[in-house]
Amino acid sequence: MTYKFSKKDKEFRKLKKNEIEFLKSQGCISQSWDKILIKNVDLNRIKDVSFHGKIKIKELNGNVSYHNKVKVEASITRATLIDVMINGNVYINNVGRLIANYEIEDGVIIENAGAIYMEGESSFGNGVETSPIMEGNGRSVKIFNRLNSHIAYIVAMYRHNFVMREKINKIIENYSYSKISKFGLIKKHAKIINARLIKNAHIDPYTTIENTDEINNTTIISAKESPSYIGTSVILKDCIVLKGAHIVDGTVIKKAFIGEGVKLGRQFSCEDSLLFANCEGEHGEMFSIFAGPYTVTHHKATLLIASHFSFFNAGSGTNQSNHMYKLGPYHHGFMERGCKTGSNSYILWPSRIGAFSTVIGAHYDNVDSSDFPFSYITEHGYHQTRLIPALNLFGVGLTRDENKWIERDRRTGDKKDLIIFEVFSPYTVSKMINAEKILKDIKNDIKDGKDDFVMYKNMIIKISSLDKYSQRYSIAIDLYLCGKLLDFIKNCKNINDIIENLKCEKIYNEWVDAGGLICAKERLDNIIKDIENDKIKDIEDILKAFENLYNNYYADEKSWVIDIIKKRYSIENVNKEIIIKILNEYISLLKTSYDILYRDAKKEYDISKMVSCGIDDRNVMEEDFKAIRGTVEDNAFVIKYKKDMDEKIKDINKIIELL
Repeated sequence: MTYKFSKKDKEFRKLKKNEIEFLKSQGCISQSWDKILIKNVDLNRIKDVSFHGKIKIKELNGNVSYHNKVKVEASITRATLIDVMINGNVYINNVGRLIANYEIEDGVIIENAGAIYMEGESSFGNGVETSPIMEGNGRSVKIFNRLNSHIAYIVAMYRHNFVMREKINKIIENYSYSKISKFGLIKKHAKIINARLIKNAHIDPYTTIENTDEINNTTIISAKESPSYIGTSVILKDCIVLKGAHIVDGTVIKKAFIGEGVKLGRQFSCEDSLLFANCEGEHGEMFSIFAGPYTVTHHKATLLIASHFSFFNAGSGTNQSNHMYKLGPYHHGFMERGCKTGSNSYILWPSRIGAFSTVIGAHYDNVDSSDFPFSYITEHGYHQTRLIPALNLFGVGLTRDENKWIERDRRTGDKKDLIIFEVFSPYTVSKMINAEKILKDIKNDIKDGKDDFVMYKNMIIKISSLDKYSQRYSIAIDLYLCGKLLDFIKNCKNINDIIENLKCEKIYNEWVDAGGLICAKERLDNIIKDIENDKIKDIEDILKAFENLYNNYYADEKSWVIDIIKKRYSIENVNKEIIIKILNEYISLLKTSYDILYRDAKKEYDISKMVSCGIDDRNVMEEDFKAIRGTVEDNAFVIKYKKDMDEKIKDINKIIELL
């Protein structure tokens, strides 16, 4: 028997008697043929299919892009369909168990799948309550498709704002309710290959699901320009996954939000956590973590538990404790942006670690180094913690970080997390100004010189180095302020233009880092008040408010910098002499900072770093090292830093000549 296809159906219609007989001859069966509706379908392409319930098939008559440039005929072969709508040219081949209660769009490939079905109603992960930062519901956040790091931050960290939390949760609940359906959806050009179980899942266009174990109560957001990939042996339960995610190698994720450009693999496990833009996880484990943008953990035996991180890099064997076997796992920690941990580091929660600090060794006291950004926190003696303030300020690693993060942004198109990448900002520099004062006050309060160390918030600080620590902060503060001043005035044409350009708008003194978005605290507080007072009523309003925060950052920073410059250098009125004096001091600071950075970089080319070279002939050790590493003078990063310094000095001299 042969069925002749002609593209003539303008509307869905039931099968004709001869068409039913033809399908039977193709190995198809159904208990209710009258519930099958078709539109422009070539029945020659349907073989060995068992139909149950209501079936609608549309446009099964063209080709499907299969692999690279290879195309195959759209078809359905060896499958059981229960209450399914096929809405376009698809390729479905060899479904082991069933596809039930799903709409499948044009260009979709489903091959060698186990079961794809809906069970009851689902919101596909929207509205799932996670417990980041603190186990239990102490800082719980409900996840949904449009969550970003800033919304999550205020919900988790501003627990005391009960009305705000209640209203945001209501907005999320309403959004989640709008997503509830008895029907699942597999959108255009998605690929499901060798997947064992997909249950109550929403799958966006261009998603690839390959050799995956289980996807359950989950939404996977994807787009052509930024497709998501879910790979071998992955388990996803109660999750939201945003576009550009790459999850492979037996990763197990439960009750989690996976942000844009996140990469997870190598048996990584994650539960009750939020991972935002460009986070990476391999080998280790996350439990109850707020992983702000660029949180990275790559090593085995690394546990991140009950804490906040962002722009973070975990050393191998990093660990923390979140309870003391008393009232339960209620303790939690906070590591500000840019922190790193050394191998086998350990921190007892609750503790708070200042921005861009490095933690080395084990720490058994509850420490707070938030007053001292850019520091080293090291183990000292027997169970003591030593704080070395400002040690990270002029290292080559810190200088690389800012550009590194921008270059490694895997997101495309619309970006949910609004990130301020700058290492030095009003947020970090205001802390440095405070640290500078604290160190001077500590020194003034010391009455005798008998002790080697002074205690500060469960950390010891070396007394003889207080001036050195303070001076490091001073140099870095002045570098930032002078550098910003240069940016503000380098395009000015005369002193009047400069004076006009250095006028302040409203000055915000307090700054926060709300999930990667550095902003004035007052502006963030105003968003919270607007939510509480119903001036912000829906998710669109919240997203717009944070976008305005982001757009106002550089203007707010400028006003803050100008105000600090006037206060720090005792300037009442800006004039030519003052500008020239500051710019000349800036030249000196640039040269000083380059010398410090150069000396730090030179350590990487020291003879001690060559011990693994010239293995069979120590006489060629230096030549072997030079062949693979070059010299400090031809290091690309050092060259770029020197070039940037020279360009700034050139701009400074132009302004001085102009004046």
